[in-house]
Amino acid sequence: MFLLLVALFVALFWWWNHRAKKWLMEQGRVEESPDPTQRLGGGPGRRTATRLRYSEQEFHEMVANALDGVPEEFDKEWKNVAVIVSPDWPSQEDRRRLDVSDDDLLLGTYSGIARTEGTSSGSGPHVIVIYQPALEMLCGGDKRRIGRQIRKTVLHELAHHLGMSHQGMRKIGL
Repeated sequence: MFLLLVALFVALFWWWNHRAKKWLMEQGRVEESPDPTQRLGGGPGRRTATRLRYSEQEFHEMVANALDGVPEEFDKEWKNVAVIVSPDWPSQEDRRRLDVSDDDLLLGTYSGIARTEGTSSGSGPHVIVIYQPALEMLCGGDKRRIGRQIRKTVLHELAHHLGMSHQGMRKIGL
């Protein structure tokens, strides 16, 4: 029974990721994944391909565990928010859109309309993208540290969904 629930959760997680990525591509907010052979060459301002320490399934489980640790009072805020794990580095377009330099490590992004902008959270997809290579680079192979950083990153991006500024997040440790 437990394995059936885990399989159902993984399938649901995959479906949300697939749906959110499709919406992001339609909106022009994410570029199509390049051919892996092109990515190996890197390029100006682009990080080269990274050998990941954890499989896709292992990392998804770490994200799921981190999400389970989010306080219950935030449960209602998750309506229509998908969390996607990217095995790639953030695109140059994402970095430009967010005004993040190539020297800064981008762990996650939020795409959507903040709730404080007067639009209900049900108005369209809200997507949090977690960048596995960046988290592994920051935390090394320490699963507990990665789990804590995933949780912090998800809460940080959820705070964007709620309309909080970086200055406000720094005050509360996000």
